[in-house]
Amino acid sequence: MLFIHQFPDWTHFRFDSKKVLDALGRARFAEGKLAGIYDICGKRELENRLLAEDIVANFAIDSHPLDTEPVLTNILLKAQGNEPHVKNYLGAIANSQNPLTPERLQGWHQALSRTGSSSLRDTGSTVTENALGIQFSGPGPERLQGELENFLNWFETTPQEGMIKAAIAHFWFLTLRPFREGNGRLARTITAMQLCRARNSTHLIYALNTQILKNRDEYLSIINKTQCGNGDITGWILWFLNQVESAVHTSENMLEPGLKRFQFQARHSGTPTGEREQALLNAVLSGKIPRDFTAKDAAALFGTSHDTALREIQSLMEKGLVAASKKGGRSKTYSVVE
Repeated sequence: MLFIHQFPDWTHFRFDSKKVLDALGRARFAEGKLAGIYDICGKRELENRLLAEDIVANFAIDSHPLDTEPVLTNILLKAQGNEPHVKNYLGAIANSQNPLTPERLQGWHQALSRTGSSSLRDTGSTVTENALGIQFSGPGPERLQGELENFLNWFETTPQEGMIKAAIAHFWFLTLRPFREGNGRLARTITAMQLCRARNSTHLIYALNTQILKNRDEYLSIINKTQCGNGDITGWILWFLNQVESAVHTSENMLEPGLKRFQFQARHSGTPTGEREQALLNAVLSGKIPRDFTAKDAAALFGTSHDTALREIQSLMEKGLVAASKKGGRSKTYSVVE
């Protein structure tokens, strides 16, 4: 059996354009919608959390566990953080438009390497994933310098739709495996960079690595199957685009409460509310208290009596911002009029 890199024209990847373009359209539409929601909601704290989870997942895919909170702390510290692998991932995203040079790539690898070395591997690369029994041999060390130069030149100079380019770059780099270790994490860092570059953005708005980690066995299997193929990478690109779309929807669900709050405030911007009234509305719209809340929920939020909470609710009802259920007594519930 020949591996893909053993064919003379192995980097002339082929794919079914119709199938890929259909999946690309769905992923692009979802991504564009999410970008619009981000612009409205301005959720920087969510972005930081997504970044932390994406970095942790990047390592977890390779069975290297990290704690999310220290990673999040380093993200908040940015350049003052003390974890090079965090700073480099942030740099790949924040400086996505800068060229991917050999020096930049080696710097990323050095931050990931246990030995601190960034030299190309000098032995054959046979990788085994015990969980799936997967084996793959990469190009020999005598080819690596030229193959890596070819990859970087393609990455910087070849016109290609950005999301498809991210999928190809991911697969291509994983097939090369130019370093002794950390190649998967580097491939996913390059992917994050290309996805941001394609959106002309310096911000992460969805956590693709977290989505890949959920389907790690599928990920390893489709990569291996494609590496054992003859250059048709349709299956891999479709899988990749589907993971992007799923990751985007996950972010969208996380942003939904903030979007609803913004839409509600926009619809009722001319209606004056008191401090407690606004706090109650925000608590419902953000999910802090139930969507169908009781006077008891409002009293607990305010730290006041049941009667005081009822007065606040009654005021909101008179303004048309809150409606009551038909149920009576203390079990009566209320909801925001959306």
